[in-house]
Amino acid sequence: MKTDNVDAGVLAQLLRMDYLPESYVPGKEIRDLRTLVRHRASLVRLRTSIKNRVHALLTIEGVQPPKVGDIFGRKGMEFLREVKLRQSRRTALDNYLEVLGVLNAAIKRVETILREKAEVTEEARWLMSIVGIGFHNALLALSEIGEIERFSKPKSFVCYAGLAPKVEQSGDYTRYGHINKHSNGFLRWALIQSTRAAVHSSKPNRFQRIYRKLKARRGEKVAIVATARHMAESVYWVLTKREYYKEENKAIRASSFS
Repeated sequence: MKTDNVDAGVLAQLLRMDYLPESYVPGKEIRDLRTLVRHRASLVRLRTSIKNRVHALLTIEGVQPPKVGDIFGRKGMEFLREVKLRQSRRTALDNYLEVLGVLNAAIKRVETILREKAEVTEEARWLMSIVGIGFHNALLALSEIGEIERFSKPKSFVCYAGLAPKVEQSGDYTRYGHINKHSNGFLRWALIQSTRAAVHSSKPNRFQRIYRKLKARRGEKVAIVATARHMAESVYWVLTKREYYKEENKAIRASSFS
């Protein structure tokens, strides 16, 4: 409730002219799903941070990890539990491994609940037909989007996901800057992670072609974000058309921002 007369008058005028913007409030089911998938995402981020600290410890000690698919897999963990380090760093590594065990167990419990809640969601299956988008990122995207109908065009959705560059205009001058992070960080994270999976997939796909072309000119970081914009547009069209992703679907147009 506004008690300031000037502000209250401005709000009343905006309401009278139907210019007052409305805030989207998702339904209870979406809010519950959002809570769970955000919780899982935060646990995964924390786990990634711990893994990075483990890699840093090994680097400081000059230890070369064994050539295994995943150093945090079964064989890799055997190495980490036995590797010889200075006592202080050995203590730190043991604690990190203990925390990883707790996080892995917590993530597994949340994943079990998510699968029970959303395994039959048709919208999730549509999103999972896009190369790189797995079960959990599909659920995360759906919970953050709510209703795709509230976005009138792909550009609006890309902006909401925080993947559109800032634009500075003055006369005939236009400059595109870094992405605007005052947006939905969870959705942006899910799309960027899915894009990374797509460009490194063994299955050839359009995201790989876009990424490689951009990487040659702009570098890896810019290329990933720009490719994620294309993936965001694909998400928009799949949900809007209510159909599975088609690799060569002409309706899934090239990004307006790259």
